[in-house]
Amino acid sequence: MQASVIISYYKNLYNLELIFLALNNQTAKGKFEVIISEDDDANDTIKFLDKMKPLMSFPVLHISQKDEGFRKCMALNKALQVANTGFIIFIDGDCIPHKKLVEEYLKEKIEGRVLYGRRVMLSKSISKKLLRAKDLNRLNLLQSLLSGCKRIEEGFYLPFIPQSFKKKENGILLGCNMALFKKDLLAINGFDEDYISPGGGEDTDIEWRLKALGGLAFYSMKFSAIVYHIYHTVRFSKDDIMPNEAVVNEKIKQGFFICKNGIKKLDQ
Repeated sequence: MQASVIISYYKNLYNLELIFLALNNQTAKGKFEVIISEDDDANDTIKFLDKMKPLMSFPVLHISQKDEGFRKCMALNKALQVANTGFIIFIDGDCIPHKKLVEEYLKEKIEGRVLYGRRVMLSKSISKKLLRAKDLNRLNLLQSLLSGCKRIEEGFYLPFIPQSFKKKENGILLGCNMALFKKDLLAINGFDEDYISPGGGEDTDIEWRLKALGGLAFYSMKFSAIVYHIYHTVRFSKDDIMPNEAVVNEKIKQGFFICKNGIKKLDQ
Protein backbone atom coordinates (compact mmCIF):
# COMPACT_ATOMS: atom_id res chain seq x y z
CA MET A 1 0.00 0.00 0.00
CA GLN A 2 1.15 3.50 -0.82
CA ALA A 3 -1.43 5.67 0.96
CA SER A 4 -3.94 5.81 3.81
CA VAL A 5 -7.25 7.56 3.08
CA ILE A 6 -8.67 9.00 6.30
CA ILE A 7 -12.37 9.87 6.27
CA SER A 8 -13.54 12.26 8.98
CA TYR A 9 -16.99 10.88 9.78
CA TYR A 10 -20.02 11.66 11.94
CA LYS A 11 -23.50 10.16 11.74
CA ASN A 12 -24.39 9.81 8.06
CA LEU A 13 -24.21 6.28 6.68
CA TYR A 14 -25.97 7.29 3.45
CA ASN A 15 -23.08 9.61 2.62
CA LEU A 16 -20.53 7.06 3.73
CA GLU A 17 -21.97 4.41 1.44
CA LEU A 18 -21.55 6.69 -1.58
CA ILE A 19 -17.97 7.45 -0.53
CA PHE A 20 -17.21 3.74 -0.23
CA LEU A 21 -18.64 3.10 -3.71
CA ALA A 22 -16.46 5.88 -5.10
CA LEU A 23 -13.36 4.56 -3.33
CA ASN A 24 -14.07 1.08 -4.64
CA ASN A 25 -14.11 2.61 -8.13
CA GLN A 26 -10.68 4.25 -7.76
CA THR A 27 -8.18 3.64 -10.55
CA ALA A 28 -5.42 3.15 -7.95
CA LYS A 29 -6.70 -0.25 -6.87
CA GLY A 30 -4.64 -2.11 -4.30
CA LYS A 31 -2.60 0.97 -3.44
CA PHE A 32 -4.46 2.36 -0.43
CA GLU A 33 -6.22 1.57 2.81
CA VAL A 34 -9.21 3.43 4.27
CA ILE A 35 -9.52 4.61 7.86
CA ILE A 36 -12.87 5.77 9.24
CA SER A 37 -12.17 8.51 11.79
CA GLU A 38 -15.47 8.55 13.68
CA ASP A 39 -16.25 11.23 16.24
CA ASP A 40 -18.81 8.85 17.75
CA ASP A 41 -19.11 5.15 18.62
CA ALA A 42 -22.36 4.24 16.88
CA ASN A 43 -23.27 0.56 16.61
CA ASP A 44 -24.83 1.29 13.21
CA THR A 45 -21.39 2.23 11.90
CA ILE A 46 -19.93 -1.11 12.96
CA LYS A 47 -22.82 -2.98 11.32
CA PHE A 48 -22.38 -0.97 8.14
CA LEU A 49 -18.66 -1.65 7.98
CA ASP A 50 -19.15 -5.36 8.65
CA LYS A 51 -21.48 -5.44 5.63
CA MET A 52 -19.28 -3.34 3.35
CA LYS A 53 -15.78 -4.62 4.10
CA PRO A 54 -16.12 -7.92 2.17
CA LEU A 55 -17.37 -6.00 -0.88
CA MET A 56 -14.53 -3.49 -1.04
CA SER A 57 -11.20 -3.78 -2.85
CA PHE A 58 -9.33 -2.03 -0.02
CA PRO A 59 -8.72 -2.78 3.67
CA VAL A 60 -10.79 -0.78 6.15
CA LEU A 61 -9.77 0.35 9.64
CA HIS A 62 -12.13 2.05 12.07
CA ILE A 63 -11.42 4.25 15.07
CA SER A 64 -14.20 5.63 17.25
CA GLN A 65 -14.78 7.47 20.51
CA LYS A 66 -17.68 8.50 22.70
CA ASP A 67 -19.83 11.30 21.35
CA GLU A 68 -19.00 14.04 23.84
CA GLY A 69 -19.32 17.05 21.58
CA PHE A 70 -17.12 18.16 18.68
CA ARG A 71 -13.86 16.23 19.01
CA LYS A 72 -12.96 15.80 15.35
CA CYS A 73 -9.28 16.59 15.94
CA MET A 74 -8.95 13.90 18.60
CA ALA A 75 -10.47 11.34 16.23
CA LEU A 76 -8.11 12.40 13.43
CA ASN A 77 -5.10 12.00 15.71
CA LYS A 78 -6.23 8.48 16.59
CA ALA A 79 -6.65 7.66 12.90
CA LEU A 80 -3.22 9.06 12.12
CA GLN A 81 -1.66 6.80 14.73
CA VAL A 82 -3.11 3.60 13.24
CA ALA A 83 -2.27 4.46 9.62
CA ASN A 84 -0.09 1.75 8.06
CA THR A 85 1.49 4.00 5.43
CA GLY A 86 3.54 7.17 5.55
CA PHE A 87 1.36 9.12 3.09
CA ILE A 88 -2.05 10.35 4.21
CA ILE A 89 -5.01 11.52 2.11
CA PHE A 90 -7.80 13.30 3.99
CA ILE A 91 -11.40 13.64 2.87
CA ASP A 92 -14.54 14.58 4.79
CA GLY A 93 -17.52 12.32 5.37
CA ASP A 94 -19.68 14.47 3.11
CA CYS A 95 -17.34 14.46 0.09
CA ILE A 96 -17.38 11.91 -2.73
CA PRO A 97 -13.95 11.40 -4.32
CA HIS A 98 -13.43 11.49 -8.08
CA LYS A 99 -12.30 8.08 -9.37
CA LYS A 100 -8.80 9.47 -10.08
CA LEU A 101 -8.34 11.14 -6.67
CA VAL A 102 -5.94 8.62 -5.13
CA GLU A 103 -4.05 8.08 -8.39
CA GLU A 104 -3.48 11.81 -8.85
CA TYR A 105 -2.27 12.29 -5.29
CA LEU A 106 0.13 9.39 -5.66
CA LYS A 107 1.53 10.91 -8.87
CA GLU A 108 2.56 14.04 -6.94
CA LYS A 109 3.72 12.19 -3.82
CA ILE A 110 7.03 13.94 -3.22
CA GLU A 111 8.57 14.53 0.20
CA GLY A 112 8.26 18.11 1.37
CA ARG A 113 4.94 18.72 -0.40
CA VAL A 114 1.52 19.47 1.04
CA LEU A 115 -1.01 18.67 -1.69
CA TYR A 116 -4.49 20.15 -1.76
CA GLY A 117 -7.45 19.82 -4.09
CA ARG A 118 -10.85 21.48 -4.39
CA ARG A 119 -14.51 20.55 -4.24
CA VAL A 120 -17.65 20.88 -6.31
CA MET A 121 -20.66 21.94 -4.24
CA LEU A 122 -23.49 19.62 -5.24
CA SER A 123 -27.02 20.98 -5.26
CA LYS A 124 -29.77 19.67 -3.02
CA SER A 125 -31.55 18.02 -5.97
CA ILE A 126 -28.60 16.06 -7.35
CA SER A 127 -27.52 15.07 -3.84
CA LYS A 128 -30.95 13.57 -3.21
CA LYS A 129 -30.80 11.66 -6.50
CA LEU A 130 -27.34 10.31 -5.73
CA LEU A 131 -28.29 9.19 -2.24
CA ARG A 132 -31.47 7.56 -3.48
CA ALA A 133 -30.12 5.84 -6.59
CA LYS A 134 -26.54 5.20 -5.37
CA ASP A 135 -25.49 5.80 -8.97
CA LEU A 136 -22.18 7.64 -9.32
CA ASN A 137 -22.69 8.02 -13.06
CA ARG A 138 -24.86 11.02 -12.19
CA LEU A 139 -21.68 12.85 -11.17
CA ASN A 140 -20.97 14.41 -14.56
CA LEU A 141 -20.63 17.92 -15.95
CA LEU A 142 -24.01 17.98 -17.70
CA GLN A 143 -25.92 16.86 -14.62
CA SER A 144 -24.03 19.41 -12.51
CA LEU A 145 -24.91 22.23 -14.90
CA LEU A 146 -28.58 21.23 -15.11
CA SER A 147 -29.07 20.75 -11.36
CA GLY A 148 -27.68 24.05 -10.08
CA CYS A 149 -24.44 22.89 -8.51
CA LYS A 150 -21.90 25.50 -7.41
CA ARG A 151 -18.16 25.73 -8.10
CA ILE A 152 -18.67 23.51 -11.14
CA GLU A 153 -15.32 24.66 -12.56
CA GLU A 154 -13.62 22.83 -9.69
CA GLY A 155 -14.88 19.58 -11.20
CA PHE A 156 -13.05 19.86 -14.51
CA TYR A 157 -10.60 16.95 -14.70
CA LEU A 158 -7.68 18.47 -16.60
CA PRO A 159 -4.54 16.90 -15.09
CA PHE A 160 -2.30 18.10 -17.94
CA ILE A 161 -2.62 21.76 -16.86
CA PRO A 162 0.75 22.83 -15.39
CA GLN A 163 1.09 24.27 -11.91
CA SER A 164 2.13 27.65 -13.33
CA PHE A 165 -1.29 28.07 -14.97
CA LYS A 166 -3.24 27.60 -11.74
CA LYS A 167 -4.22 30.78 -10.00
CA LYS A 168 -3.21 31.25 -6.39
CA GLU A 169 -5.64 29.42 -4.16
CA ASN A 170 -7.50 31.11 -1.35
CA GLY A 171 -7.37 28.64 1.52
CA ILE A 172 -6.57 24.97 1.37
CA LEU A 173 -9.79 23.34 2.65
CA LEU A 174 -7.55 20.85 4.37
CA GLY A 175 -10.22 18.72 5.96
CA CYS A 176 -12.11 17.91 2.82
CA ASN A 177 -9.34 17.25 0.29
CA MET A 178 -5.61 17.17 1.04
CA ALA A 179 -2.62 14.84 1.20
CA LEU A 180 0.79 14.95 2.84
CA PHE A 181 3.41 12.80 4.51
CA LYS A 182 2.58 11.51 7.97
CA LYS A 183 5.94 12.60 9.32
CA ASP A 184 5.16 16.25 8.53
CA LEU A 185 1.99 16.09 10.60
CA LEU A 186 3.83 14.37 13.43
CA ALA A 187 6.45 17.14 13.34
CA ILE A 188 3.77 19.62 14.46
CA ASN A 189 2.21 17.10 16.90
CA GLY A 190 -0.78 16.33 14.71
CA PHE A 191 -4.13 18.06 15.02
CA ASP A 192 -4.78 20.48 17.86
CA GLU A 193 -7.46 19.07 20.15
CA ASP A 194 -8.19 22.48 21.67
CA TYR A 195 -10.78 22.98 18.89
CA ILE A 196 -14.01 21.70 20.42
CA SER A 197 -16.62 23.50 18.32
CA PRO A 198 -17.37 23.22 14.57
CA GLY A 199 -16.73 25.94 12.06
CA GLY A 200 -13.38 25.39 10.35
CA GLY A 201 -10.90 26.58 12.95
CA GLU A 202 -9.11 23.24 12.93
CA ASP A 203 -8.45 23.55 9.18
CA THR A 204 -7.05 27.06 9.44
CA ASP A 205 -4.94 25.93 12.38
CA ILE A 206 -3.29 22.97 10.64
CA GLU A 207 -2.53 25.14 7.59
CA TRP A 208 -0.71 27.90 9.46
CA ARG A 209 1.21 25.41 11.60
CA LEU A 210 2.47 23.46 8.58
CA LYS A 211 3.57 26.72 6.99
CA ALA A 212 5.28 27.81 10.22
CA LEU A 213 7.14 24.48 10.37
CA GLY A 214 9.00 25.55 7.23
CA GLY A 215 10.54 23.49 4.47
CA LEU A 216 7.20 22.49 2.94
CA ALA A 217 5.88 23.42 -0.49
CA PHE A 218 2.10 23.86 -0.85
CA TYR A 219 1.10 22.34 -4.19
CA SER A 220 -2.29 22.84 -5.83
CA MET A 221 -4.07 19.76 -7.17
CA LYS A 222 -6.82 21.78 -8.81
CA PHE A 223 -8.25 20.05 -11.90
CA SER A 224 -6.81 16.69 -10.82
CA ALA A 225 -7.74 15.89 -7.18
CA ILE A 226 -11.48 16.48 -7.07
CA VAL A 227 -14.21 15.78 -4.54
CA TYR A 228 -17.96 16.40 -4.71
CA HIS A 229 -19.50 17.89 -1.58
CA ILE A 230 -22.91 16.39 -0.79
CA TYR A 231 -25.51 19.04 0.02
CA HIS A 232 -26.59 19.48 3.63
CA THR A 233 -27.88 22.32 5.76
CA VAL A 234 -25.27 24.39 7.59
CA ARG A 235 -24.44 22.66 10.86
CA PHE A 236 -22.94 25.60 12.68
CA SER A 237 -23.64 29.28 13.15
CA LYS A 238 -21.54 32.43 13.26
CA ASP A 239 -21.57 32.09 17.04
CA ASP A 240 -19.86 28.69 16.64
CA ILE A 241 -17.16 30.12 14.37
CA MET A 242 -16.20 33.07 16.56
CA PRO A 243 -14.58 31.05 19.39
CA ASN A 244 -12.52 29.09 16.83
CA GLU A 245 -11.32 32.26 15.17
CA ALA A 246 -10.26 33.66 18.53
CA VAL A 247 -8.36 30.45 19.37
CA VAL A 248 -6.59 30.40 15.99
CA ASN A 249 -5.60 34.06 16.22
CA GLU A 250 -4.22 33.64 19.73
CA LYS A 251 -2.20 30.58 18.76
CA ILE A 252 -0.76 32.36 15.73
CA LYS A 253 0.12 35.31 17.95
CA GLN A 254 1.92 33.00 20.40
CA GLY A 255 3.62 31.11 17.60
CA PHE A 256 3.01 27.62 19.01
CA PHE A 257 3.07 25.72 15.73
CA ILE A 258 3.90 22.52 17.61
CA CYS A 259 0.58 22.25 19.40
CA LYS A 260 0.45 21.38 23.11
CA ASN A 261 -2.73 19.32 22.95
CA GLY A 262 -2.04 17.07 19.99
CA ILE A 263 -1.05 13.44 19.51
CA LYS A 264 1.33 13.90 22.42
CA LYS A 265 0.16 15.92 25.42
CA LEU A 266 3.02 18.36 25.94
CA ASP A 267 3.73 20.29 29.14
CA GLN A 268 2.11 23.67 29.20
